[in-house]
Amino acid sequence: MDIDIKQTACPLDCFDACKVIYSNNKLKPANTQITNNKLCRLFGYLQNETNLYDENLNQTLDKVFNILNQKNKKILYYKGSGNMGVMQHITKKLFENLKATFAVGSTCEASGEAGILMGRKYNVNPAIDDLLKSEVIIVWGRNFTQTSSHIYNLVKDKIFITIDPIKTEIATLSDIFLQIVPKADFQLAQILIDALDDKTLNTDQLSKLNITKQQIKQTINLIKNKKVSVMLGIGAQKYKEGAIIFHQMDKLFNKLKLFENRNTGVWYLSNSAYPFDNKISTKYSNICTYADVKFDDFDIVFIQGANPVISAANQKRTIKALQNSFVIYFGTTKNETAQYANIIIPAKTFLQKKDVRLSYGHDEIMFCDICQENNKAISEYDFTKYMFDRFDFDSLLEEDQYLDCFKTIANPKPNIKFEAHKTKDVPLLDIDDNQFYLITSKSTNALNSQFKSDPYAYINPKYGFKDDQVVTISSKVGTIQIKIKNDPKVCNKAILIYASNKQVNILTSEQLSDCQTNATFQDIVLTII
Repeated sequence: MDIDIKQTACPLDCFDACKVIYSNNKLKPANTQITNNKLCRLFGYLQNETNLYDENLNQTLDKVFNILNQKNKKILYYKGSGNMGVMQHITKKLFENLKATFAVGSTCEASGEAGILMGRKYNVNPAIDDLLKSEVIIVWGRNFTQTSSHIYNLVKDKIFITIDPIKTEIATLSDIFLQIVPKADFQLAQILIDALDDKTLNTDQLSKLNITKQQIKQTINLIKNKKVSVMLGIGAQKYKEGAIIFHQMDKLFNKLKLFENRNTGVWYLSNSAYPFDNKISTKYSNICTYADVKFDDFDIVFIQGANPVISAANQKRTIKALQNSFVIYFGTTKNETAQYANIIIPAKTFLQKKDVRLSYGHDEIMFCDICQENNKAISEYDFTKYMFDRFDFDSLLEEDQYLDCFKTIANPKPNIKFEAHKTKDVPLLDIDDNQFYLITSKSTNALNSQFKSDPYAYINPKYGFKDDQVVTISSKVGTIQIKIKNDPKVCNKAILIYASNKQVNILTSEQLSDCQTNATFQDIVLTII
């Protein structure tokens, strides 16, 4: 008989955000609409991680205070998404008071959000019930079965259209698969708009995108006058013009009547805090751009729940800059970035603190209990309170006051009046016959830089390389040696290196997107030497 049942949630950075039951020192999935009594393999990997602890935690916290209390020091606050609970943001209150510089924007999804805000003004997802009512689901730049396996299971019997340069698992399960060349998303969106208006299509243009008139005709027949939903991934906006690409796609979705009164059909990484009177929100005195931050411009760099050594662009520059700064790392595990830290603060895991878990993929709200005790690590709130007390700052509320603000919906889903803007065209990348596009995406056994790294560069077999052959791949930024794996699912003229690969960001540039908030991981031309 269960005598100790508590509620928590998976903290991993993914769309599904599953609810978890803690009972008799064991974890099991909850029976909710999304989680549906199942947890994924990544949650299993999470349970096997070795977490940081500190036998002398009070001494470490005292050192951190002394460092932060130094006069005339430039402080950078750089936060990742190592734990998706809302309380990870409370630390911002401390650095707001310290007048630190905040790294804002993103390395992965901010261009897409900028494009969404351009026309819709709100980045808020529909309700899952809207998805369940769909007749057809377009999956654009996202491996839906992998990144949202729980949500996919709710709708797996629908008609699917997948658009992607890689023949992903969802592509193999789809009624139509448009295997476009990288960066063809803008042009394809315009072609589909024209096709809905019965305009004549340019065969040569279609050929350049690796699609046919017959595929376009089949697609239009499936989506015209149907209840359509769209699952957007981050792949289509990893370019300099990422915001424009997403805005063009939104023009198509608007034509399909997905923004009537409110967003009823397009899912992306939404602003999950939008419905609430969020007392954790922070005003920044000083900012820099997250995607091209220069760590060595600062005397003190505070990194929380992030791994920029693997996840940030231009890896060699990132490492050199960290070596030239005083780095404080606050996280649950000793990742690659922690190796460059002068001080490491062990953070409590999701099982060891109170929290609220929201989702950028659905509307479930999960309140998390303390399931385990640990006095050798510290939660984000307790760290912030400790520092507030030491600095004699005021205005920090009690922990439950922050958590309670997520119990009441203050803002219903917004009404949308879509505004289409005239934008420049987005051409394909200009590459020579001996050059390749770079594609980065999530792998099955990793989540960003967490868990199992994939060591290979994947390429279509037509290029004649042997499996496990070591090649030298070069970009304008750097050069790596890497093993090849042949994969017919990769489109021509492209090399797929998963985001979990420890070397891939040696090749990528810190060039910002046009919206100045995002990295451009796929605006990269590669050469195999």
